[in-house]
Amino acid sequence: MSLGFFATIESGVFPMSINMRLAGSIFAVISMAIVPQAHGKPITNYTHYLIAGESAEGLYRSMLRKGPHVGGGKAYASTKMVPEVSARTVRTGNGCRIENFHVNMTFTIRLPQLRKSSNLDPSLRKSFTRFYEFAKKHEETHRSIWLKCAAEAEAQVNKVKAKSCSDAESRGLAIVEQVAKRCDARHIAFDVAEQRRLVDHPFIKQVIARHKKRTITAHAGAAKRKKTSSN
Repeated sequence: MSLGFFATIESGVFPMSINMRLAGSIFAVISMAIVPQAHGKPITNYTHYLIAGESAEGLYRSMLRKGPHVGGGKAYASTKMVPEVSARTVRTGNGCRIENFHVNMTFTIRLPQLRKSSNLDPSLRKSFTRFYEFAKKHEETHRSIWLKCAAEAEAQVNKVKAKSCSDAESRGLAIVEQVAKRCDARHIAFDVAEQRRLVDHPFIKQVIARHKKRTITAHAGAAKRKKTSSN
């Protein structure tokens, strides 16, 4: 049996300047062979990249330099989903049905981690810890969305019956494509809502405040030098 389903894909927490829509569909449909496999629980692996800095802006820039790339853009954190799909077609007296359609998913969530040697003000360290938890929860929500979409596809595809196995496969693929589109929309809607929360996060506010202060100081210095030179 041949059926299309989930490709290996990634989601991420993006800087404010990055467009929130990922390149292509969140749930891309690919052609792959479906073979019997043991059903297992989803696996989640957590990995980290090290960052350093003495200010919120320094930590922010470190994340941009060392963080993951998702959909052609830089991200603070990311989740990679790798699927293993199993199913089979069964001929019946008057046709064919799909059974045991199942998607095993392995997730790798990548997050920023402070170097042990980082010398930070306690309040900034606390603020970053809150940002870390925000990013972790964000990625785990993407994981939940994927799992819910997979469950929906499994429930619907396993009810497919047709006159021939080729018709059953075609109907199963159509269902998967419909679920994929709905799932893509869920991921995008979630990211848009999270972008608003990200702007209001205390750590990001510290980054913005520091950047504004530096910009104002630079402009004031430039204006002063210009006035001095004109005299």
